Amino acid sequence: MGRQKQRKPRRPRGTRDQSATEWFGTAFHSTEGMHHLDVRQSGNGILITCSPAEVDGVPAAWTLRLRNDDGGQGLNDLSAALAAGQPHIFGVEEGSGCKSVHAFMPDHPEEGVGTLARVRTEEGPGGDVVFERSAERPMGLWAEAGEGLRRIVPLLGPDAPPADELADCRLCPGCYRPVYESSSSHTLIGAGPLPVIGLCRLCAEGTTLCSLRQAEVPIDPRQRAVLETVAAAMA
Repeated sequence: MGRQKQRKPRRPRGTRDQSATEWFGTAFHSTEGMHHLDVRQSGNGILITCSPAEVDGVPAAWTLRLRNDDGGQGLNDLSAALAAGQPHIFGVEEGSGCKSVHAFMPDHPEEGVGTLARVRTEEGPGGDVVFERSAERPMGLWAEAGEGLRRIVPLLGPDAPPADELADCRLCPGCYRPVYESSSSHTLIGAGPLPVIGLCRLCAEGTTLCSLRQAEVPIDPRQRAVLETVAAAMA
């Protein structure tokens, strides 16, 4: 399985952002800082991005692309499970000697926290169970993501492009939030020796730094440098 982490309490959810075809939320962890969750339309499907997540045992951003091949039924089932905090398995893939599934596991690994994961199981009585990718978020944040997904699904249509390729995504240098072409992105000129490029709206407005100070959670030194540069430019 993935690496074992010391469990620390989550702080209340942080800032949220949404439009008709996308939803975004952040939770503050007492030792790991900001945990982002992004849900958006991609062609006639959905992208769910967790930043950070655990990918093959290493912290990294994880983007999950979900096709809409059944008129929205599968996506609606997932949105209902997230919103209600109910277990849900989807995206089953059969391989040579193994099976991979995506699963939402409420109250896992602890009460109040849910995990979205890609799990591979080996065939046979002693087959291994491997968490290839996983993201832990507060149950309340998953519920809000489910409601955001529920609002987006009716907007998908057969005339939309299939989006077989993942959309380009960069991480905001101030908070590591995933920033897509459809997201608000800002360049701060004159903030230092070099311009700060690719800031999300919340970092450019100073909201992220204020929220982190109020939540009293750790800030990555590189993120702190960017956020303080932005704050100095706005002073």
